[in-house]
Amino acid sequence: MLLTLGIIPILIIIHTLKPKPRQVEVANLFLWNEVLKERSRNLSLARLKQNLPLVLQILITALAALALAQPTWTSLTDRPGHLILVVDTSASMKTRSGSGIRFDIARRKALELVESRDQIQKVLIVEAGKNPRIKTGFTDDMDQVRELLRQLQPSDAPAEVEPAIILALSFVDPARGDSVYLITDGAGTEFSASIKKHPGIRPIIIRGGEKNVGVTKFEFRRQFDLSDHYEFMVEIKNFSNAPVDCTISLSIDRSLLVNRPVALEALEKKLLLIPYTGLITGIADVSIEIDDDFNVDNRAYLSLNAAKDIWILLATEGNPFLEKLLAAYPNFKVNSVKEIMPDSWPQQSARHDIVIVDRMDIPETERGNFLLIDAYSPSIPVTRTGRVVTPEVLAWQRKNPLMADVNLSGLIIEESARLQSAENLQPLIEADRTGLMYAYENKGLRAVLIGFDVTRSNLPLKVAFPVMMSNIFTWLNPHKLEYSILHTRAGEPYNIHLSPDTEQLLTRAPFEKWNKHRVRTNPFRYEATDRVGVYTISENGKERYFTVNLVDESESDILSGWRDNSRATAGGVTPGNKIPVQRSFWMPFIVACCALLMLEWYAWVRLKA
Repeated sequence: MLLTLGIIPILIIIHTLKPKPRQVEVANLFLWNEVLKERSRNLSLARLKQNLPLVLQILITALAALALAQPTWTSLTDRPGHLILVVDTSASMKTRSGSGIRFDIARRKALELVESRDQIQKVLIVEAGKNPRIKTGFTDDMDQVRELLRQLQPSDAPAEVEPAIILALSFVDPARGDSVYLITDGAGTEFSASIKKHPGIRPIIIRGGEKNVGVTKFEFRRQFDLSDHYEFMVEIKNFSNAPVDCTISLSIDRSLLVNRPVALEALEKKLLLIPYTGLITGIADVSIEIDDDFNVDNRAYLSLNAAKDIWILLATEGNPFLEKLLAAYPNFKVNSVKEIMPDSWPQQSARHDIVIVDRMDIPETERGNFLLIDAYSPSIPVTRTGRVVTPEVLAWQRKNPLMADVNLSGLIIEESARLQSAENLQPLIEADRTGLMYAYENKGLRAVLIGFDVTRSNLPLKVAFPVMMSNIFTWLNPHKLEYSILHTRAGEPYNIHLSPDTEQLLTRAPFEKWNKHRVRTNPFRYEATDRVGVYTISENGKERYFTVNLVDESESDILSGWRDNSRATAGGVTPGNKIPVQRSFWMPFIVACCALLMLEWYAWVRLKA
């Protein structure tokens, strides 16, 4: 608001303006020489000093700018402000320390602060988890505060301490002298910048526990150049400052595959590749058998799922190339129709995973996965405006997933539609007079549109045809093709893909009860992933699984954390001590502005008189 001072030069310019004088010759012109010399000094500093209204207006502007800038001054008071507690509930707070865990110490420190506070102080609690949460507003009900602190529990997910600090600072009143206490072990997060920037934050650093070996990666993949051979990739790290010996076990549905000893030097990381051939189904479980101080990262899970049946609706009057291609996919279940009935089309298309329409226009639709071959719909912003004979292919988007490994050199097309698309759609295949292929996605609708009849081209005879179609099927329905690994990291949301007609969903977290959800979007966004383990999904009476793992190297590093102990404290608020508070004093500037306005008005009236 100090930029308001920029008005002052404008005031000076206004006051230096004067009307152009009219020249009149008189006999005694020489008598006016001295007067003209004085008048020529309109822009001089001396004249500005003599202009009382201008000086007053400058002072008024300056005082108003200072008032708008909300000046403060610091004073000492023995009346403490409110108490804001930021409590870290990240996974590392489960580190063993003595007979308990770090969070037990953190809770005890928080209760000590509450008990030692001044009676006039209110308390606000902020939980620093994956997403910061306000557990209670400013309250003087200490029974409620104690109960909330006892209910707080650490999760298996990393924490976002920085946003929690920012949230806590938004409640601080500098004039009241509020205190912010950050109770954390400092592992897995970086908040030193906030601590240095805001000296009012008082960190309470929790220590304890030194030995940890954890799983930092657990993945399943196909071996290169071997389509029927797979491998597990397990990465483990010793976060301790001393060498350790442990045992790695890998099993699928409790059937043991590997059990081997592993020796790790201090801070050493090892990558284990374990080959696998067999059914791709079940829960893969890797565990480290060791007695360390942090056991959340000692285990990781993967839910393995082989390719599921994909239901295809093929609407065509006859296309042998498409029919032969679809028959080559063993998990494709194809229903063919020769005509489209508008009344039953929404229900018919909703029951299939992918709908392929060949040279037929379809009604408007809101959801589904569509491959349109010279077929059009009001829901897709690509329209046919004419025909193009023998279009020449100029380029295609090689980096787009739909065109990966596709070579269209030498593609010959007898005739294509002249397509007009929305401005935000770019053709994946571009010809000299039109685009030949587009991809469109909007909420629950996905569509690939090919603007020519593939039977009147040499595309089905080229290697590019099955490659491009495979890319299209993968893009339209990625969660069902080939094998899938259903897992996410602790604290991260997981998208559950459902059948189009599913209205209700049941989920169960590890060792918890079933939860019921109403389905309003597909995929359903599941966010309660704060526990490591196997989660169960029940949809229309059928159960399936996904897994949640920590696999966070920074969170597993229990020896890391904030090392600057100069501002660390473990005490409470001591009554009677002088504490600095910031008080605003903009009101005197407003009063002075009003007084100067009256004086400037009086000076202006006198000058006019």
